[in-house]
Amino acid sequence: MMKRILTSALAMLISVAAFAQLDRSVRPEPAPAKNIEFGDYDVYKLDNGLTIIVVENDKLPRVSFSLVVDRDPIFEGDKAGYVSLAGQLLRQGTTNRSKDQLDEEIDFIGASLFTGSSNVYAAGLTKYQETLVELLADVALNPSFPAEEFDKLKKQAISGIENAKDDPNSLSSRIFNQSLYGKDHPYGELQSEENVENISIEDCKNYYNNYWTPSKTYITVVGDIKARKAKKLIKKYFGDWQAKEMPAATFPAVPQYDGTIVNVVNRNSSVQTVLSIGNTIDLKPGDPDIVKLRVANQILGGGSMGRLFQNIREDKGYTYGAYSSYDSDRLVGEFSAGASVRNEVTDSAVVEFIKEFERLQMEAVSDEELQAAKNNIIGEIGRSLESPQTIASYALNIQRYNLPEDYYSNYLTRLDAVTKEDIMAVAKKYFHTNALVITAVGKGAEIAAGLEKFGPVTYYDFYGEETGPPSLPVPDGMTAQNVLDGYIKALGGQENLDKVKDLTITSTIAIPGLPMPAKGVTMRKRPNLFKNEMSVDGMGVMQKTVYTGKKASISGMGGSKEVTDSEELKTYEAQATFFAETQYPALGYTLELTSIGFVDGEKAYVMEVTSPEGDKSTEFYSVETGLKIKEESSFEGPEGPMTASTAYADYRLVNGVMFPFSMTISQGPQKIKFEVKTVEVNSGLKKADFN
Repeated sequence: MMKRILTSALAMLISVAAFAQLDRSVRPEPAPAKNIEFGDYDVYKLDNGLTIIVVENDKLPRVSFSLVVDRDPIFEGDKAGYVSLAGQLLRQGTTNRSKDQLDEEIDFIGASLFTGSSNVYAAGLTKYQETLVELLADVALNPSFPAEEFDKLKKQAISGIENAKDDPNSLSSRIFNQSLYGKDHPYGELQSEENVENISIEDCKNYYNNYWTPSKTYITVVGDIKARKAKKLIKKYFGDWQAKEMPAATFPAVPQYDGTIVNVVNRNSSVQTVLSIGNTIDLKPGDPDIVKLRVANQILGGGSMGRLFQNIREDKGYTYGAYSSYDSDRLVGEFSAGASVRNEVTDSAVVEFIKEFERLQMEAVSDEELQAAKNNIIGEIGRSLESPQTIASYALNIQRYNLPEDYYSNYLTRLDAVTKEDIMAVAKKYFHTNALVITAVGKGAEIAAGLEKFGPVTYYDFYGEETGPPSLPVPDGMTAQNVLDGYIKALGGQENLDKVKDLTITSTIAIPGLPMPAKGVTMRKRPNLFKNEMSVDGMGVMQKTVYTGKKASISGMGGSKEVTDSEELKTYEAQATFFAETQYPALGYTLELTSIGFVDGEKAYVMEVTSPEGDKSTEFYSVETGLKIKEESSFEGPEGPMTASTAYADYRLVNGVMFPFSMTISQGPQKIKFEVKTVEVNSGLKKADFN
């Protein structure tokens, strides 16, 4: 059955007398609200329940097909991540095509094809429209779930989890969501490496077999194609898809808090705190309050002119930006706001956030502010309507959420009707200023005490487990020198360290973006020779650094240069030093043992290290083994302070000395992993080896 929905629109007719005299002291009356003219679309339904939405647009000879399975969220438990893996596997091959064959066919016609846990998207030239639908159907209906690709995707998923551990925004999102929704809710459960290891191919197959059904599927077609032709093609390739019942889903109630709670995730090296503040809301798609809340949010934190931005950035200078958002959802929605602020002003920033929430609740906004927010939203809608994809999105929402057919065409009328009283009402209803969830990822020792005024503080780790306070007091009599002495002993003792005259370490290096691991070779020879070289098979030497005691040179694919700056030379001198930590006092470093902290659950002495040049870093030495397990430092990045860290693990004994065989360097979301293959001690390196 075909159903064509026509939307009405009023033409904007404004006639102005060209030479009439105007009284510019009088603000003109706003024009009456217009209906949205977002174009036509066709809706069909196949006998198996599959819904087809077609938006014709012949401006370009291109067409896209977007398949969406409308399912409820899934709680994945101790196999969290299998749903996402199943979606990725759809793109890895079918019963008719291997992954390579699929890639070749897509590339040959210049198309694109992407998959997710509940969607497949294909787009290309109109002349290949039937090929696109056939590929879409093959991927959606005949996945083969190849074991080899499954293993690769699991490794990538585990790598992604490891990368997230050093990303403060990921940390904040994980703990904030767990507190908002509860760890037993699909929106609040946290994924771990162990969860991913638990996943089998059968889990992915079972998900697909249980949840992919035409009766809950929508295919949206956009572009240079006639509606009847689109229906005919989709019926040809999807018409025999058999419908089935989806498993019934039940969900636990989200937590209800009597007061505000504060979550802290400790990062000792952080010089700024990632703040997330908000609460869950009952706001379903199509709710009459959505338009009112959109205006309220625009005023509060919808952009650079929002109150949060103007207050916390422009007035207070606490952050680069502060914003808010809201989300409607069939299960449970969310209101949230956030910013990254300096550690020392974390509690002050929270005060300002809450103050702005309460201002909207208690004080009427000005006429100018209200109209400016509406104008901004009208502009956003107008720009979005330039894309036929917006029409398709609107049409899909109408079908998926059972919205009135005129829901979007009358949107501006509802927007125009929003009043100051509406803004105050939705702010009171949806901003739970007395029962907020506040999550702060930063240096616990500097931020926790100030946050206690807002509510009880609970400390969490990456996995959402409570950790207790991030640091313990240093035992009486324990000093930084004691920690260094313990480190020397753990390495093998000063006598064995002094016996190391030259050293060669060979590693494989996993670098994001490189198609294969790089090879690293680091060489040292007493008293002050150092060489580091990184190469990739087929690409040659990517980078080489040499220090010979008096000068240093850096070379690579981009050329080479001599280092002559005396301050920069000191950096290379430090790299040439054998077991530099054991010589900190002699080299003029200042050490301060601050506390006992935790690194991935392991107790560690926390030592602040300041170089003679004033550069600061934090080093962590295992309380149990005495070995160095991590070091961190901060620097100014293009968007504010950033943290770089190096984690050391898998220590092994070589010639009486312990060496870490695993090192991971993290900087923001990027991680470089070194796996040591060989350690050669006193192999007889010559000075000429460092030319």
